[in-house]
Amino acid sequence: MTWHKAALIDEVADNALTRVEVQGREILLVRSGGNIFATQLRCTHEDDDLSSGTLEDGRIVCGFHYATYDPQSGDVVAPPQDGGEASRLMTYGVRVEQGEVLVDI
Repeated sequence: MTWHKAALIDEVADNALTRVEVQGREILLVRSGGNIFATQLRCTHEDDDLSSGTLEDGRIVCGFHYATYDPQSGDVVAPPQDGGEASRLMTYGVRVEQGEVLVDI
């Protein structure tokens, strides 16, 4: 795996979900409580764009069926409200250097 620039730190708002593309992959950056996490962009329930969701209590909530994920581990915290299933999100290593957010892909 290799570290790649995903964004400038100033482009990732606190308590927000930010969609970026890194090396042809869609990535979701999550900045919460001073930490930055990176996960796959698409919800594992129905492939919806998680960046259109919300961040509640530090957790990613899909804006379509409300599946809820832990951004650090990718674990499902709450299943979709429509009764469907969701699986763990893929996560990526993140580090910040000289004002740049780097993601390990």
